[in-house]
Amino acid sequence: MWGMSDSDLDSDSEEENPYAHKSDEDIEVKEEPPAGTTGLALAEHYFGPLLSPVAATPAQWTAYTEHRRGANAKYNNVFHRRKRAISNTVASIEVQLGLENGMLQKCICILGRHVEGDNIDPQNADILVRIYSPATPKYIDVHLKYHCRTRLYEIEWYYSLGYKICNRISGSPIDCSDPSTNGSPSLWHCRGGWQSICWGLYDDSGNYGRSWRRVEVADMGLHEEGVIDVHEALFGPIEKPPSDNADALLAYRRKLVATVRLLFAALGLNYEVARTEDERDERPRGFMLEGLSDNWVARGIRAACGFQLSSDAEAAKRGKEERRESATQPDFYGEGDEDEDEDGYGFFDGEW
Repeated sequence: MWGMSDSDLDSDSEEENPYAHKSDEDIEVKEEPPAGTTGLALAEHYFGPLLSPVAATPAQWTAYTEHRRGANAKYNNVFHRRKRAISNTVASIEVQLGLENGMLQKCICILGRHVEGDNIDPQNADILVRIYSPATPKYIDVHLKYHCRTRLYEIEWYYSLGYKICNRISGSPIDCSDPSTNGSPSLWHCRGGWQSICWGLYDDSGNYGRSWRRVEVADMGLHEEGVIDVHEALFGPIEKPPSDNADALLAYRRKLVATVRLLFAALGLNYEVARTEDERDERPRGFMLEGLSDNWVARGIRAACGFQLSSDAEAAKRGKEERRESATQPDFYGEGDEDEDEDGYGFFDGEW
């Protein structure tokens, strides 16, 4: 249940508990604005400078300000929390976008976080965060539900990651519309306004014991229209440059990829996505979103941002063949060397 108190949160370590050692410096106190201040002026007073704020009615900006202040009072944001996976990752995105330190960190509230297991290999996680836009009177909720546990011969694994855009703010900030997690993970972020980013699971139908195979069922739910919607909700309108302007196109891609990375980063997932052939995809540590050597989530993010690298087609082909072989051959997980590299999990039967 969301809207939990500090004591409801997992507190295995400072990394896991976003409320550990809360101090006065975590809370930025603002003087009351002049009487009668409303609309954009009110938002600028409490949260400014905003990032090229878009045109909206005074009522919308006032509702945004009251809602965001209420959320900060209840949950606080992630700015100034040292050694936090969320703040550190979001800070790197601020640098990429040329924003001041804290611009995006101050926009993120942790509404609920429950993590079981150590910092290296979480077994269960249920995390809900909110990103208030620094440019529009809107916010986006981002949710991750995750399970990964090693048995004698099998690995239990499933997760789903999704988002929900609130284009018109109303109600209380503690009235969170958490997604239904009934049924398959493929359905968790497809109802009630929620949109899927990606999901995956190991198929356990008749697949167990010494003959267990790594058979992954997975999908990339993110698409181009969704990425544009997210960017416009967080940063305002964006126009695609002419196809013959290589520098402008690269800058456009970087902005869109950074926007998607922010959804991951708000949950503490640092997924580095290559935007040129000279860069490399780097998966987040701890949480397993894909398997083996195939970075299909990264390719899916690029596709949703409207481009692919020249190496992506061949990588997709190799990944498909690797998954085919793995799905037909017993894994012998329970009989392997204890020192064997276990970084590779799961397979996706797609071509992103």
